[in-house]
Amino acid sequence: MEFMTVEAAQTLRFTQAETLGGMLRDRAEGPQGEDVRFLFVSEEDVPPGLEPSGEDQSLVFTYAECYALAKRAAYALRKRGVEKGDRVLLVLPTGPSFLAAFYGCQVLGAIPVPVVPPFSLARMEEHLARIARIARICEAKATIANDQLKAVLAVARSKHKDARESLSNLVLARDLLTETESVDDLVEVAGSDPGFLQFTSGSTGDPKGVVLPHASLLANMLAIGTGAEFRAGDVACSWLPLFHDMGLIGHFLASAAWGLPLVKMPPEKFVRRPKEWLKAMSRYKGTCSAAPNFAYSLCVKKVRDKDIPGIDLSPWRVAFCGAEPINAATVQAFIDRFKDHGFGEGTFYPVYGMAEFSLAASFPPPGRPPVFDRIERQAFESEGVAKPVESDTTESGAEVLVWVSVGSAMPGDHGLRVVDSEGNERPERHEGEIEVRGPSLMKGYYKAPLATADAFRDGWLRTGDRGYMAGGELYVTGRTKELIIKGGKNLYPQDIEAAAAKVEGIRVGCCAAFGLSNEQRGTEDVVLICETRVSEEAARADLMSEVRAAVLRAVGATPDVVLLVEPGTVPKTSSGKIQRDLMRRRYKTGNLKPGRPSLFTLLRLKVGMTVQQVKSQGVRSLLKRNKQS
Repeated sequence: MEFMTVEAAQTLRFTQAETLGGMLRDRAEGPQGEDVRFLFVSEEDVPPGLEPSGEDQSLVFTYAECYALAKRAAYALRKRGVEKGDRVLLVLPTGPSFLAAFYGCQVLGAIPVPVVPPFSLARMEEHLARIARIARICEAKATIANDQLKAVLAVARSKHKDARESLSNLVLARDLLTETESVDDLVEVAGSDPGFLQFTSGSTGDPKGVVLPHASLLANMLAIGTGAEFRAGDVACSWLPLFHDMGLIGHFLASAAWGLPLVKMPPEKFVRRPKEWLKAMSRYKGTCSAAPNFAYSLCVKKVRDKDIPGIDLSPWRVAFCGAEPINAATVQAFIDRFKDHGFGEGTFYPVYGMAEFSLAASFPPPGRPPVFDRIERQAFESEGVAKPVESDTTESGAEVLVWVSVGSAMPGDHGLRVVDSEGNERPERHEGEIEVRGPSLMKGYYKAPLATADAFRDGWLRTGDRGYMAGGELYVTGRTKELIIKGGKNLYPQDIEAAAAKVEGIRVGCCAAFGLSNEQRGTEDVVLICETRVSEEAARADLMSEVRAAVLRAVGATPDVVLLVEPGTVPKTSSGKIQRDLMRRRYKTGNLKPGRPSLFTLLRLKVGMTVQQVKSQGVRSLLKRNKQS
């Protein structure tokens, strides 16, 4: 399927604009094509006069149409009192309404604050508390949400009085999509002004508001396209949510910055049916797509050949993998599983980054097969030294560690290094903390000067991640705060979790390993929480034994505690990362049940939704439907 005109294909260039709003205007004034395509669009997310088409119910926009929609959304927001510099909460799913809201804020010079929508009742209380906390911290002038979340936000206002004012100015997404009036042009802002606030996912602690200036975002997107060698004919295709930096910056914004056509699929569609991602890559000849490690693993386990007859993944040029530790076995399994469908070994593209650096911090050379570093486990876990193992040896997993290279610092005056606790650079193949610097750096944490000061050392950002350098390339080994030290050995939770997830009956990507201090032993106990649907007592006992054995084979140590829990118990961030610190806190307080909303929350939601139905459908219609049911 063709996306761009011949003229557009011949003039691929990075935007010359200095702000995100200027970037969209820049694209709107240039060659037009099928620039943004949303798949599986819900009825309430369709602007007037448009109708989804095809088996994937897609809506297509040119960048000129995106800019026109943004200016109408800006007019609607201005009517609700939003002005330059105001923070606006975006509690929206992936779709045209997010596009309208995000770019509408850019047109006004307002600062969008994307927030994870509460998609289910599981952990509803935590969702409400998080939304309220973010609204209070950023002093939101308005909150944009769809009709389905009106009742949810009403409950948040009633339960969290300190955020009531910030959540009181609710703007419905449909009001942005149906607005007929338009602002004349962009409100001018500077490149040093915030482009948006990105609240961190908080895998080891409470989320903080990362202030990302326009200049930092554009510098990072320039580096992304340069490093991955974006070219005429590239097509970005993604299921990643737009409330997360990898989906928002890496695809949604970077595509506009480089003038690439973009295909966006709702994340919930991928989670339920991973094959839809691969089908979209084939149908639209996607060349660039990103996902966390768990997504590639999910495809290997869930997608069957009969699900994807005739798909062609040969156009896929760059398969970014980041946002969580990259498992070497997953990389190789995905390559092996889909090579017969045209997926090339040099397509897999392990990368490293973080919200505080806009997004990307290191890339490998494009087109090169992944580089694996096989090292002696004992030396690394006891001394922090990555001693290579000969590739033709046959040591077991308990004796060998395998790390994946994520390349070197991004182009464009970016830098990275590995240091000790005092900030001294570590020698080659010695583990330490990763630090980064360059034009992609955040301005700081919003209204958190102490946290901002603690994040920097001599102009370098202290990432809190651990790794080592070898041959000029970075190998990321984990989070400093999540490292488990048992009997003088450093154990990495992702290795323990990956081993457990291979056991039949354990849910993929739903394990959490962490350490707890044992004062009597003078070391840490290893606790492993695994989700399963197995319910029969004898089968669960066998499953626990298999998990212990699998972990012992993989890392040479046995968990002190293995607990099997119901699906939905292990908490994750918006990008799918396991929240191990939160799981540790829940374990210590005995809170090991899946999320359940309180009776008060359920009643308020029921009342709120009923009122919405009466307003939208009328009393007679509801009575008739209830009588029929």
